[in-house]
Amino acid sequence: MNYNSPQQFTAVILAGGKSSRMGQDKSLMFGGVERIRKLCKECGIENIVTLCGSEDRVSMFEGVVWPDPDYCQKLPDVIRWVHLEIAGPIQYIPCDAFDLDIDSLQSLLQSGGGVPLDSNSKRQPLLANCPADFQLGTGESVNSLFDRLASVAVDSGADNYSNYNEEIQLKDRHQQ
Repeated sequence: MNYNSPQQFTAVILAGGKSSRMGQDKSLMFGGVERIRKLCKECGIENIVTLCGSEDRVSMFEGVVWPDPDYCQKLPDVIRWVHLEIAGPIQYIPCDAFDLDIDSLQSLLQSGGGVPLDSNSKRQPLLANCPADFQLGTGESVNSLFDRLASVAVDSGADNYSNYNEEIQLKDRHQQ
């Protein structure tokens, strides 16, 4: 396994979606992007980039904020662009990783690279941990971009790797 210290990573927070299925901007829910930035800093990650989507969202976030280039029409395009722009290991974190905590993030950072499995054993590619030498897959889906990364099963805390696209998922999860 190729372990990188947290200081070597760039955390890439994905906060550019429209959140139309959720009915409100996920990047602002439950402490939003700022909560994730704080987690990254607590884990020792110094380089944090928030991908905000359109130019008009840049002012919504603190720190280094990148709007998507005009030629990027969908998330796989944005991820390919990020891999061209950032050298070194990358830890992706979607803004709807509402349950992610410091222990879960540290486990990802120490994994040596991979895609975490949530509590349903489903791969969560938007939480991919990409070593410095990682080469993206060539497919057109987010899953296919990270299919060369191993699945990472965590003994405890798998619930923390869930993400939420619809309000009903959030209600179901937090009523358990």
